[in-house]
Amino acid sequence: MEILIESTKEFEQDLEKFTNREKFKVIKKLNRYVELISKNKKLLENQAFKLKDIKFSAEYDSSLYALVIDKNLRIILTIDDDPIFDATVVTLFRVVCTEDASKAYGSIAESLYQDFSMKNQEIEVHSS
Repeated sequence: MEILIESTKEFEQDLEKFTNREKFKVIKKLNRYVELISKNKKLLENQAFKLKDIKFSAEYDSSLYALVIDKNLRIILTIDDDPIFDATVVTLFRVVCTEDASKAYGSIAESLYQDFSMKNQEIEVHSS
């Protein structure tokens, strides 16, 4: 299975704010992480974690994770399987300081999963 890595504009902007040494550390850890995913996805649980337990119906589970770079840095990303193209897609959303990780994670989760939050709400449609 092929692994595709995509990054958002926000991730790229975040990365530019760090020193070259921090950037190198982020890229090195990310490469190690991708190598682990290619061997066995269950290994990711040792490297990444879910900051908030996002629950959907029994059919769905959140693919949003925070990858620990070191005690000061986290990457907020998703890991999704694409069975049509036999690939795993890793999307990099943000790279942030640890103290900002929970807020960034929550914001991304809200943006990604807003359609799921409306699932059980009634919607009224009025015509004029």
